[in-house]
Amino acid sequence: MPDNPPFLPHSELAAPIVHPPGSGKMVTVLGDESIFKVLPEETGGAYALLEQRIPAGHGPPLHVHRHETEIFYILEGAFELTIGERKVAAPPGTMLAGPRDVPHTFRNAGTTEGRLLLWVIPGRFANFFKEVDAVSFGDLAAIKALAAKYGVEILV
Repeated sequence: MPDNPPFLPHSELAAPIVHPPGSGKMVTVLGDESIFKVLPEETGGAYALLEQRIPAGHGPPLHVHRHETEIFYILEGAFELTIGERKVAAPPGTMLAGPRDVPHTFRNAGTTEGRLLLWVIPGRFANFFKEVDAVSFGDLAAIKALAAKYGVEILV
């Protein structure tokens, strides 16, 4: 068996990436703050990593990715994750890997801001977060069109 799988034959990183707490490119996504810890261009598009700060009651609309796997890891707060027909209570330490073609969402079900890490694999969709930063929070048609550009369907 080879040391590296054929889909990633060598390191995707040209150099180490280190971010102290609070550092990284910050964008606002639908009223929530996301901080890029790893940009997709830093990994040749292999993946991206974001730290998301989600106010109480917030979360993205139900949606489905056609090209990405997303991995969520809850750092702080009380979240509810929805994957397909299943709803999961998600306290700190909960991890969910959501495959493409399965509708999903999350919501901060707590009373204070929550934090989670989001890995996007491959990383191209993370560029959506950069672009949606310029879209008005209430412009659902523009948000849906931008998501569609990345092969993501918003289901509400």
